[in-house]
Amino acid sequence: TSDHRSLGEQLMSRISTFARRYPIPAYAATAYTFSWVAWGLQYLQPDPMGPVGTLLFLIGGLGPLVAGVIVALLVGSFDGFRDRLFRWRVSPVWYVVSIGGPLVGLVTLVAIDSVLSDGQFRLTGLHPLTTLPGAILIGLVLGGLEEPGWRGFAQARLQKRHNALVASGIVAVMWVVWHLPLFVLPGTSQSEFSFVPFAVMGLTLAIIFAWLFNSAGGSVPVVVLAHGAFNGALGWSGLLETGNQSLAVLIVGLGLISVALVFVSGPSTLSTDPESRSEPSNPVR
Repeated sequence: TSDHRSLGEQLMSRISTFARRYPIPAYAATAYTFSWVAWGLQYLQPDPMGPVGTLLFLIGGLGPLVAGVIVALLVGSFDGFRDRLFRWRVSPVWYVVSIGGPLVGLVTLVAIDSVLSDGQFRLTGLHPLTTLPGAILIGLVLGGLEEPGWRGFAQARLQKRHNALVASGIVAVMWVVWHLPLFVLPGTSQSEFSFVPFAVMGLTLAIIFAWLFNSAGGSVPVVVLAHGAFNGALGWSGLLETGNQSLAVLIVGLGLISVALVFVSGPSTLSTDPESRSEPSNPVR
């Protein structure tokens, strides 16, 4: 028993040492392992989208959050991580932007898509407005709960060594790779999506969410809402239900927004506050 305890202590010591030395690889490895094991078990179910499969799908989606908590504890930065996680007392403007931004942006893209299709300004592709709150709620669960990991841990941690744009690019790569199993998992939105457009969209969204995260003073609740609102509003808009042109409109639109944010706020901070990079007055812990 003592030998087993000694081996366990040595293993934990090595894991802790690796995490302190390489926090971002440790975070990615933990998120991938947690999520991919759950999704692998889901794939093996007779009905991957049945009750058990759906539960495993939801559990897998918690990988980034779980990884953020675990690695923050291992590297001794949990206090800073927890502070960002519950930093909800920010200007109401950022809550309006986090929900209103995706709605206004996607409705605008629907209108542009209709004009490009037949020269008429129409919003007939939108689903009933009464379905929007439910769509956003689903988006919060299937997307928003990732944000404590991607922005709350990884983005904040990377910005200790890199400018905000580079940090968001690294997060984008990890984020896109994390989704890979979903491209072969029946019933997921990614299984009906081409990888390259998804990867480009991931990069643009990583920049936009990093800008929002930093501008809101490192508030995770703000980007949780933004991610959930985008996912929900995207489904509600029906923009991806009409073919490749609509997908191109979406990607170009997100690309233009991300480029504009970089141009206006600068790649160093990606923030409305030029002195801010997720921690306006304190170093990221």
